[in-house]
Amino acid sequence: MRSLQAFTNEVDDISLAVSQLKEGIDMSLLQTNTCGIVFCGFEPDMKELVRTLNEVFDFPFFGCTGIGVLSTGGYSQSSISLLVLTADDISFSIGMTRDIEGPDDICAFADTYNECTALLHDEAKLIFTYVPWLTNVTFDDIVSLLDEESGQVPVYGGVASDGWTFDSAYVFTNEGVSQNCGVMMVVSGNVRPIFTIEHSTTLTTNLHKTVTKAEGTVVYELDGRPVTDFIREMGLITDKTQVILDFLGTPFLATQKTSDGDEIDTLRCLGVIDHENHSCGYIGRIDEGSELNMVLISKEDIEASVKMAFDEILEKISQSRDYKYSSIFCSSCAARYCLLVADKNAEGRAYEGRLPDGLNVQGVYIYGEFCPAKGKKNGRLYNVLSNETFTILAI
Repeated sequence: MRSLQAFTNEVDDISLAVSQLKEGIDMSLLQTNTCGIVFCGFEPDMKELVRTLNEVFDFPFFGCTGIGVLSTGGYSQSSISLLVLTADDISFSIGMTRDIEGPDDICAFADTYNECTALLHDEAKLIFTYVPWLTNVTFDDIVSLLDEESGQVPVYGGVASDGWTFDSAYVFTNEGVSQNCGVMMVVSGNVRPIFTIEHSTTLTTNLHKTVTKAEGTVVYELDGRPVTDFIREMGLITDKTQVILDFLGTPFLATQKTSDGDEIDTLRCLGVIDHENHSCGYIGRIDEGSELNMVLISKEDIEASVKMAFDEILEKISQSRDYKYSSIFCSSCAARYCLLVADKNAEGRAYEGRLPDGLNVQGVYIYGEFCPAKGKKNGRLYNVLSNETFTILAI
């Protein structure tokens, strides 16, 4: 598989922006099967962008908005990055779900997955999926549904972001732009995905308890006491209800049990404190019986851990003798973006000047990260949703 990338900082003049993207792609290099992945800031006129991309490129594409973009050249904010994958021995199938209005509608992801796989030449090897900020939907349920429907095919992607207003996050394909649908690409053929996840936490607090009462994304009790008691004892309680921006530097590490008896670690961002019932709502499911630990994360932790993540993935790529990797996809949480303060290229520096020829990076800052996590006991990969995490997929 070959990877081609084009990039532009133009987000106001869409015709000029797409023209610059076209200049960056050598169409003579395209093989039998081709697709495009587009990540961009939330500033462009998205409908015009998709319409113009459709006019200029004759291959299918999908993508989403983000508060920031990572490409082969590093970090950028108001920009558009296009990565083109092309191959003779790999098939790509792209689709968009119907509208997702509530929990009962997430079955649409299974329907779209089956519609995509029906068009492939071989069994599915990898699922990309991106969703807008959907209220009244637990994002973990989308990952779990695709995991079950596909028979544990790896799921990669996440929740599109904007400037923390939650009203300018979009996903799109050739079919159009949406704030109510999910987009998906299923990949089959000669593809060998490898993954790594970095939580970037090096310090822990003294809040390390067992979840004794929880439902979905809401935790009520730790060790038999209201969860807010522990937050109050640490001096972090607040009168506010919406607290997502207040706790970015102190996410919660949840060690949760899998159905086959293993354990996985996932970071959870605290979003809501309900002062009437003394509960905490997280952006991600936390099961009863999980171990919950409030941890600390800093800019220095982020930069060091992302370098280690690229050390790991580039070492795996270098060890591959009979398969050539061409693309690295990154998803980084928008919370990490905020913690980087003014040094927004801290994660981009982790790979600048280190990429082998022909290997491109395509990344985006999002509100939640879909990526397989490794079990702590058997090393098996489990499809999960993470928060405040940096994930890498290489193909």
